[in-house]
Amino acid sequence: MVKIGIMGLTGCSGCQCEILNCQDALMKLLGMVEISYFPLAQDNNTFEEFDVMFVEGSVTTEEDEAKVLKAREKSKILVAIGSCACYGGVQAQKNDEASLEEMLKTVYGRTELFLKVTKPRAVSEVVDVDYELPGCPLDKRQFVYAVSFLLNGVKPFFPKIPVCHECKLSETECLTLKGIPCQGPVTYAGCGAPCTSQGVGCQGCRGNCDFPNFDEMLKILNQNGLSEKDAVAFLKVFRGYQGKEIKVNGEERRNEKGA
Repeated sequence: MVKIGIMGLTGCSGCQCEILNCQDALMKLLGMVEISYFPLAQDNNTFEEFDVMFVEGSVTTEEDEAKVLKAREKSKILVAIGSCACYGGVQAQKNDEASLEEMLKTVYGRTELFLKVTKPRAVSEVVDVDYELPGCPLDKRQFVYAVSFLLNGVKPFFPKIPVCHECKLSETECLTLKGIPCQGPVTYAGCGAPCTSQGVGCQGCRGNCDFPNFDEMLKILNQNGLSEKDAVAFLKVFRGYQGKEIKVNGEERRNEKGA
């Protein structure tokens, strides 16, 4: 039987909770696979060999790094789930602006903690990752699709079209045209655009779509009332390493690792 592991690093565990929210699909999955490691959901866990390991959270401590290195060693396929695992997430948004000591001092009031911490990193910055399922949290439908693909020996594929495409499909009125700051034009779709359907601009939690045009996005956000500095900060909240090249004052804006 196919052995699956679901591991959590530094994060909120929201993606793991979304997996538990798969309900009927999860019950069907349990009849086809053995979930041998899932500490959030079960007490009886073994850490031997895995066909597929799903990893949530950013690599932010020495313990995280040791866990993900071991997971990579023991797993045939390793999948990063959620924006923290895929890009570094919210906790990585200031990585290129402040030292670790400055961040610790600001958050905790001291630099010495009871555990060894590092700047938050995406899982792919530490080990090779086979697939990524971004989102904050991940979309549970994509999790079910990905597992189905993998169980049938098919490579999971989700086109990196922008969120605007999903707004068009659902006939959601364009918030950018209404003057509401929205990252839909530069953000990877797949969530179903629940935020924009409720009148809230896309926050970019799924990272970059293919070929994001940040120059034009910054101009639009500026036209919609954000200063360039605030627009850059808005774009960088979830993007982790993807956002470190988005800068103010016309400086180079590119995605180092590609879309």
